[in-house]
Amino acid sequence: MKAWTDLSVIQTPPRIAALPKDERGYPIFFTALVEPGGKPNYRAQDSVKCNLALREGLCGMCGQKLGKAMAFVGGPISIKNRLFADLPMHESCAVYAMQACPFIAAPKFSYQSALNTEMAVNPLVSNARPDRFGLGITNKMKLVTIQGQTVIKAGRFSRVQFWVGGKPV
Repeated sequence: MKAWTDLSVIQTPPRIAALPKDERGYPIFFTALVEPGGKPNYRAQDSVKCNLALREGLCGMCGQKLGKAMAFVGGPISIKNRLFADLPMHESCAVYAMQACPFIAAPKFSYQSALNTEMAVNPLVSNARPDRFGLGITNKMKLVTIQGQTVIKAGRFSRVQFWVGGKPV
């Protein structure tokens, strides 16, 4: 399977460049669930690594220590409510995701729900692709429980930038 775009044209932060790659050349981000046999499932998160990242203050993308500022990526509703299922990232890692992740950046990408039926699925998370994605920067977050599901409540954003098709708008 080939990548949806030429990843070499996207500026890759050193933290992302250090990650292992899949057969298409995509970085295998820190919290991606790696199936038996070593194949990453980008639509699922490794709960052990997620818990480690939350406990240790690590970036959900590269797995390295976050500084004071952290970036959250989501659709307009997530940005407005500041509620996220995905972990915070370094801003440079989030910018890379905005350009390289097919779900976020590929205009015609369609979500394929081929998850293992034994995996837990958060019913608060939509698999519908929003028309744009936001990248919000904050220095605070906390875990909250909504309808029995644990999600991240980001602090007030100091700034938000929206993206469409892998480009800021």
